[in-house]
Parts: sequence; C-alpha cells; structure tokens
Amino acid sequence: MDIKEKNLIDRIEEGMKHPGFKRKFRQYFYISLGVLILDVGFYFFLNPSGIVTGGTMGLAILFTPLINHAWSWFSPSIFMYIIDIIALLLGLIFLGKEFFIKTIYATLLSPSIIFIFERFLDENYFINTMDEHTMQMIVCLICGTLLSGVGVGIAIKNNGSTGGMDVFQKIMSKYMKVPMSVTMYFTDWVIVIFAGFIIRNEGFTYVYQIEYVIFGSIGVIIQAYIIDFICLSAKSRRTVYVITDNPNGIKDLIYKELDRGVTFSKVVGAYTDIERTMVICTMDKNEAYRITSMISEYEPEAFTFVTSCKEVRGEYEKRGII
Repeated sequence: MDIKEKNLIDRIEEGMKHPGFKRKFRQYFYISLGVLILDVGFYFFLNPSGIVTGGTMGLAILFTPLINHAWSWFSPSIFMYIIDIIALLLGLIFLGKEFFIKTIYATLLSPSIIFIFERFLDENYFINTMDEHTMQMIVCLICGTLLSGVGVGIAIKNNGSTGGMDVFQKIMSKYMKVPMSVTMYFTDWVIVIFAGFIIRNEGFTYVYQIEYVIFGSIGVIIQAYIIDFICLSAKSRRTVYVITDNPNGIKDLIYKELDRGVTFSKVVGAYTDIERTMVICTMDKNEAYRITSMISEYEPEAFTFVTSCKEVRGEYEKRGII
C-alpha cells in the first residue's frame, strides 16, 4: 500500500467517525426503512386489493391496468418511475437544486423496491390466504394503510420524502400561495374520488363502485393520523403553568420530584393589579398528572393549568433548559 492509498483510507475512516457522518447514515437508514415499509404495504395489500389512498401509488393502481392492456410489460413500478422522474425534473426547475438533491434518493428508491418485488415476489401472497372478498378488503385496508402510514411517517420524521406527489404538492403550494396541507388533502381526495372507477376486462370498460371510494377515504384518514402520531405525537409533552406567590417552593418541588428545569415569568393580574410569578415546566404526560396533584396539596391557592405540546425538541430534560 503506497502513501496515497493509506492517506485516502485514513480520510475515509476519519470521515466515518465524524458525528455528521453518523447522523447522515442514521437518517438515510431510517428513510430507507420507511420507504421499504411503505412499499410492502402498497405491493402486498393496497395494489392487489385496488384500494387507493392518494399519491403516486394511488395513481399507479388506477392507471396501470388501463395501460397494461396495451403493453403487458407495463407495471406499477414503471408507472411510478415515470411519474417520479417527471416530478424530480419539475422540482429541479421550480423548487431548486437543493430540493432536487434532498429528494432524489427516496423518490427513486420506492419504485426500485417495487420493481424488485415484482420480479421475485407474488403480490397476491397474503390476499390469497383470505376467503371472502369483503374480508380481503378490510384486512388489506388495515394492513396497507398501517404499513404505508408508518413508512411515510418514519421517512418524514427523518427529513426525507417519498417523492412523487409530494413534489407536485410543494409546487402547487408555492405558486398558488396556499398551505401545503391544503394541496395534500386536495390531491389525495381527488385521487380517492376517482378510485371508484374500476376497470373491467369484459368489454374494457370502467364501472364506478362507491365502496372503493369509502375504503380509500378511510385509508387516507388512518394514514394521516399515523403520520401525525409518528412525526409529532410521539414527542408530545405537557407544559404545566403555575401562577404562585411562592415560586421557589414550586421550583424546589418540581426539582425534587421530577428533576426538571423550570422558567420564571412575571405576570400581573388585570383585575387585582397584583404582580405574581408564573412557573413554567414542560414534562411527560404522566409526570404532569402527578405533579399537578402535588402542587394542589403543597399550595392549594396556586392557579395551575396544563397545556398539550405537540412537539418538543432539544435537551429539555436538563435543568434550566426550559
């Protein structure tokens, strides 16, 4: 091994030890895991049952059978590749190079996994084990939406994106001057409404079946709840506010029982014009239930109320941070 090769290996090893490398590796690992879970839910449950819950995958379920009549080799993964590449190019044009680089990995990973599944795995493996059509739909709805919601939630939580429809939604949000949530719900619900058009081989016609719209609507709601829970509610906390004449006593009580940091804030009663101190502390839900009871016993006249925090970040457990 010459000196150049040794220096190169040393730089690679040093880079792998760097905290930034570990953070990036962990981020891409969880994004990959999320996309894999999403694709399992789509390939084994949503696609074979025909349940559409929006997004690029929903469009693939709707249009792949139609195109497959002309080209038998056409599959959902091919459709997703086409839509995702178009979305990436539009994202590069309208949203910039940085967005393109951050999105390209997860965007192309998802159809690639589906492409591999199509070559080696039977999409009807699970659905063939179920007897009645209604039971098939219910099981596929539950399993497909749970897996899809968990997969998307894990990817988003780690600053990733599943690409495809996300790109179109961001472009619409940017140029139509509407919140991202509006474009997400609009596109998903439009796709779900069209999910009722189910193709029939006899005569190559579409028949509208309302049950697919109902199943799809339930799926969208379940997915939204799961994604929200994974991205936000898993970090939810409670913030306790105590307006008191004895802030140091309340502080000591919280320190002793919870070992949490607190914040003091001066407040003035509008009616009494009396200045008091508000003690603020963020904690876990079960801790909030316990400490409010203790505060009531310690100082019954203290005005105490609790609010829900959707998300808490940072080293909030250390004293003095909150």
